[in-house]
Amino acid sequence: MKELFQKHRKRIIGGAIAICLLGGGGYYYVHTNDSAQTHQKYTTGRVEKGDVKTSISATGTINPVNYVDVSTNVAGKLEKVLIKENEQVTQGQVIAYIDTRQLQAQVDNAKAALDKAALDMNRYKALIDQNAVSQQTYDNAVTAYEQALSTYDRVAADLSDATITAPMTGTVVGTPLKAGQTISTGISTQMIIATIADLKNLEIYLTVDETDIGNIKQGAKVEFTVDSKPGETFTGYVSEVAKGNKGNMGTTSTSVVYYTVKVQIPENISDNFLPSMTARATIFGEDIKNTLVVPLTAVRTDKQGEYVYVIKDGQPVRTAVSTGVTGDTNVQILKGVSEGDEIIISGDVTSPKNNSRGPF
Repeated sequence: MKELFQKHRKRIIGGAIAICLLGGGGYYYVHTNDSAQTHQKYTTGRVEKGDVKTSISATGTINPVNYVDVSTNVAGKLEKVLIKENEQVTQGQVIAYIDTRQLQAQVDNAKAALDKAALDMNRYKALIDQNAVSQQTYDNAVTAYEQALSTYDRVAADLSDATITAPMTGTVVGTPLKAGQTISTGISTQMIIATIADLKNLEIYLTVDETDIGNIKQGAKVEFTVDSKPGETFTGYVSEVAKGNKGNMGTTSTSVVYYTVKVQIPENISDNFLPSMTARATIFGEDIKNTLVVPLTAVRTDKQGEYVYVIKDGQPVRTAVSTGVTGDTNVQILKGVSEGDEIIISGDVTSPKNNSRGPF
C-alpha cells in the first residue's frame, strides 16, 4: 500500500513539474513574441536640421484685369453695330448707334418748350421792372424756364448717348448684340451691347478655402498649368488676397468659406491664354532654411496638445513639443526635442512609462 502511494505521489509531482515547465515555456513564448511584435509596431527616425517648404494647390479661372461691359441708359432699337467679335478697338471709337428719330423729336419739342419758357421769363422780367405784374408771376416764369431747361438737357444727353463709343482700348470679347435688337431700360440687369477687355493684362481668380488663406502672402510665387498647353508650366505672382467673403472676394459652400486669390500673369506670356480658361495652380508659401524638422507623421495631437515619442533606454517616451510651420512633408519643431533624438515617425505605440497610446 505504501509503495502504491509513493508511486502515485511521484506521478503528481512529475505532472506538476511538467505543467510548470509548459507554463513557463508558454509564458516565455508569449512574452518574447509580444516583445517582437512591439518592435514591429512602429518605425523610428531622427530629429534633423532641414528646410520647411509650404505650398497650396488651388483651381480657378483666367480673367482680364481691365474689362468693360458696354451698355446704355437709352431705350431704342440698335440701328448699327460697327464691331465684331475679336476686333481691336480704341478708346472713343464709335461702336454702335441707336435709332435717334424718336429721340430727335423729343429734343426738338424740348427745345421749343425751352425757347417759349425763356421768352416768357424775359417778358415778365421787363413787366415786373415796370410793376405791371406780381413777383409771384415772375417767379413762376423762372421756375417754368428751369424745368424746361432740365428737360432739354436730359433728352439732349439721351440723343448724345445714342452714339455708343468704346470706353477703353482693347479687344471685343464674345459676340456683340446685332443691329435691329431693341435696348430696354428700367430692368434690374442692363443689356450688354459688347464686352471690351485688355487681353494683354490677365489674372487668375483662384478659390482657396479658409484653412489655407492665412498662409498666402501678396507677391508669393505661383506655378500653374492650363489644358490648352499640355506639358507646360507657367509662373505668376499673387497680386491680391481677399479680405472679405462676399461677391468676387469669397463664396460659402457647405459651411466652408472660400476666398479669392488673384494671381497676376506676366504680360510677356499672356498670349498663351484666353479669358475663362481653367488654371490649376500651386501657390508657394514660406521657405524656412536649416531648422529642426520631423516628418509630419511623427507629431501627434490630443487634448493635452502636440507631442512625439522619443526613444529613451530603448523605450518610447511621450514628449510634448511646440511646432512652427507645417510643410508638405515635414513640420518645424520649435522646442521639446533636440537634433539627433531618436523618435517614432509612424506606427501604433504603447509607452510603458506613461501607458498612453498614440495611434498613427
